[in-house]
Amino acid sequence: MRFRRFAPPFMLLSILISACDLLTGLGLGSKQGSWRPVPLDSRVTDAYTGFGFELFRRVQADDPGGNLFVSPTSAALALAMIYNGTAGSTADEMARALGLGQIDRRTINENNRLWVDALTRTGDPLVELDIANSVWYREGLSLLDSFRDEVATHYDAELRPMTTAEAINAWVSRATRGRIEEIVTPPIPAAVVAYLVNALYFRADWTYQFDRRDTHDRPFHLRDGSTVTVPMMARTERFETRSDQEMVMLRLPYGTGRFSMILALPRDERGLGTIAERLESARWREWMSEFSELPELRVVLPKFEIEWEASLVETLAAMGMESAFDAGTADFSAMVPGGGVWIDELLQKTYLRVDEEGTEAAAVTSGAVAVSAPPSIEFDRPFFLAIHDHATETVLFLGQINDPS
Repeated sequence: MRFRRFAPPFMLLSILISACDLLTGLGLGSKQGSWRPVPLDSRVTDAYTGFGFELFRRVQADDPGGNLFVSPTSAALALAMIYNGTAGSTADEMARALGLGQIDRRTINENNRLWVDALTRTGDPLVELDIANSVWYREGLSLLDSFRDEVATHYDAELRPMTTAEAINAWVSRATRGRIEEIVTPPIPAAVVAYLVNALYFRADWTYQFDRRDTHDRPFHLRDGSTVTVPMMARTERFETRSDQEMVMLRLPYGTGRFSMILALPRDERGLGTIAERLESARWREWMSEFSELPELRVVLPKFEIEWEASLVETLAAMGMESAFDAGTADFSAMVPGGGVWIDELLQKTYLRVDEEGTEAAAVTSGAVAVSAPPSIEFDRPFFLAIHDHATETVLFLGQINDPS
C-alpha cells in the first residue's frame, strides 16, 4: 500500500522511560513472592501481549542481525488512547491490529484504567513506576467532549493548549525525571494540530546485584562467526530458569520479584529468529509458569549500552492498521468534529544500558548474571530479553542483543 504523505496535522507521541538501578549488597531473595496477581481482563492483556510480540517479530525480521529494543506497553497505551478518537474502518483496523477486535471500547478503557493503576501501585518499596499522559492541542481545535472525558477518566490524560515546543518538552522532562529533555523540535510545524504523549517511568533495584570485582573482559560471539571483547558481569545465586530444545531462559528479578528481566539464549544456529517465531500470548504465559529455581547457578551477562530507532508506520500498516496513516481514509471523527486528521508518523526511539549498578532503559515512541564450579549460563552470543510484570502478566520491553559492544 502506498501512503499519501503530507505535512503532519496530527502527531502521536509516546514516551517510556525505565531506570532499574542496582544497590550493592541488597540481597532480597527472601522477599520474593510477596506480591499478588492483579485480576485484569485476560482478553485485553493477552491482546496487548500478542500485539507486542507481533510488533517485535515484524521489526526483528527487518533487521535480524541488529540490536533491537521496543516497548509494547508504551505503544499499546498510546494507541489505546488515540483509539478513542477513531471511528469507522479506522477504529476497526486499529482494534484488530491491537488484538481487541472482539472487545467493546468501554471494556478496553475500564481494563486500561485498572492496568495503569496496577502498574503504578507496585506494592514494592524498591520499585517506582509512574505513568503520565497528555494531549496538546492547537488553539481553535475543538476536541469532542466524549474524547476528552474518555482519555481523562481512563488514562489520567492532561489536556493542554499547544503553545510552544518548549512547554511540551518541559512536561516531558518532568514526567521522565529529566531522562528525556526534548521530544518536539522547535518550532512546532504550522500544520500540526495536536500531540498525544504517553510517558512511563520505571525504576527498580535488582533482587541480586553484580559485584564490579567479578566483571572481566570476555569474548562475545557474533552472528558472522567473529568475536568482540566486552566487559562481562558475573553472579552466582539461586536463580530461576526454564529450558527446552530451542533455548535456555533465565529470570533476573527486581525487588520482591513482581518485575523481572527475562533472558533467553537460543541453542541453534537460527538463533533469535527461532525465539521470535515462537512468541505468542498463551505460550508466553505457559513459559512464565515453568521456571524453577536452581540451588546454585552462575550467570555471566555483558555490560552494554544501545540506542535504537525505527518508524513503525509500515509495520503497523502491515498488521492491519492502514487507514489511520492515510490522509484520504483516516477517520478521527470521534476526536474532532468531522475528522480531517491522521497520524503522519509513529516513531519509536529506545535506549538500554545494563551494568553492575543497574539497568537503565528509555523508549520514545513518536508519531511527529569453590572447588566444584556450579552450573552456569553465559550470555556470550546473541540473546533475547524482556522486562515482564508478573502481577498483570504484561510485557514492558522486548529486545534482542546481537552485539553488546
